[in-house]
Amino acid sequence: MMQSSPPSKPPLTRFITIYQNERLWIGRGFSSKGLFPTERGPFSTEDGSCNWKTLREGCLALLRGDVGKPARGNVAKTTKYQRGWSYHEQGGDPDDKTKDDEYECRKGGAVSEEELEFCIFVPCTGAEDGPTDEEGWSYYADFSPQSLLSPTRSRGMLDFVRRRKLQRVAYFRPDHFLPRDIYSKCDFCDSKAVNTISQTMLDALALATLFLAGTASVDCTDFKVIPLKAKLIDFLNVGNSCKHDVLLYDHNSHYNTMSDIYKIKDKLSTFAESTVGGPGALSHLFQPDVGNNMAKAMPGRKKLINDKYFPENERVALAKLLVKDADRHAYQLHCKKDSCAGSGSECEFRLVACPNVGCTEIFSIKYEPYHDEECGFKPLPCTNGCSMQVPRNDMTTHVRNQCTLRAAECPLACLGCTTIVRAQDVTRHLNESSDQHFMFVANKMMECQAMIQKLNSRIQVLEDKNAQLELELRGRAATSKKDSDNLSNEVKKLVKRIGTLEGTCRTEFKRVEQDRKNLNRK
Repeated sequence: MMQSSPPSKPPLTRFITIYQNERLWIGRGFSSKGLFPTERGPFSTEDGSCNWKTLREGCLALLRGDVGKPARGNVAKTTKYQRGWSYHEQGGDPDDKTKDDEYECRKGGAVSEEELEFCIFVPCTGAEDGPTDEEGWSYYADFSPQSLLSPTRSRGMLDFVRRRKLQRVAYFRPDHFLPRDIYSKCDFCDSKAVNTISQTMLDALALATLFLAGTASVDCTDFKVIPLKAKLIDFLNVGNSCKHDVLLYDHNSHYNTMSDIYKIKDKLSTFAESTVGGPGALSHLFQPDVGNNMAKAMPGRKKLINDKYFPENERVALAKLLVKDADRHAYQLHCKKDSCAGSGSECEFRLVACPNVGCTEIFSIKYEPYHDEECGFKPLPCTNGCSMQVPRNDMTTHVRNQCTLRAAECPLACLGCTTIVRAQDVTRHLNESSDQHFMFVANKMMECQAMIQKLNSRIQVLEDKNAQLELELRGRAATSKKDSDNLSNEVKKLVKRIGTLEGTCRTEFKRVEQDRKNLNRK
């Protein structure tokens, strides 16, 4: 990694956020020492998947992406990977005696013990009626996801834990990747190249998290995503991703720097499989739809990654460094000037917004003519020749359904009128052809009258047939009732007769039994 003095005006900042956690011990109050081993550590990320014993340890881990490692008493002994972020707030080169982590975390000047303890981390307190007290603490029953959804600003009878959010600003450091004379050239880069790399980075990280954590969003934790993001930044290998032979960039040659950008894109496309390994053959065996499920989950996962872990502005900053690295001698994707900022800049790579209402595209000014030819929001004159200016995306709908000069059928086409007129002339046609339309209506009424008479005759036949069937049904019902009554009487007689026979049988059985006993006595 390149080392040079930090930039005077960091181009990008972000918040490093850590949560401080404590548990209530009766008689001792809230303390981080009272946390259960199964709970969060004294300091953690929001979802609690990453935990640290000290604030300093967590701050450095999140700054570099080195999370998920065992807690260490001496953070300075951990391996340092510069991934473009520092707590250094503008000013001064580190001296030879200053440790890397101390340099990253100081405010500038001499390193004090207070600064090394991150006293400049400030609690994010809420409003007077918000979910935090004056010191920024929110209270909960426990650290379960359900409890954390309902914070309170004061401790209730059933609230036994509390936490507060701490934040500190980190600064993007392009000098971690490239020398100043490379990254400081031109304030802009080719928008097509930058967008290509930025989008591919998002796709690569989202796919890697799907391979590692599955499709459920609840399993996509800080513990899994933050290290993957750090690996992705290492995978980019900014500063060493392309060859830098000056002879290759002779302006008289046909060398195209964009080919290096596509090589970087192809390399990024292999990140997920080379880092995580893919879902594997067994997953496809037991879950045949694993590919379809990942494809469906991809848009939501990309949104989660963009919103929480890898925002667009950070991806664009890294993409610009990759572009400048690949284009450091050719100047095909950025220019040689030290500064191109300002509305009066003539740099062909300066960014402009599409002027068409509804379009949110931002691109290098060199692509303005090409975008103008394909922008769906560009107003165009109606192809039918009306005076309307219609957005390109809406032209088909306008020509088919809205244009006053479109070909339109007569509203009485269903009655037989075959006249085709312009939409704006339909009213005039109705007025001018009223006699003809009256004949169409009269003929249609006669057809309908004949049809009604035919239907009436059919209805009468059906009514007569229905009446006959009803009579037959009543007769059959009466016959069935009579037969049912007869059968019921017969059944009653049989039941009575069976009862009589059962009584006779019992009497005979008793007589036989008595005779048997008498014979036994003799």
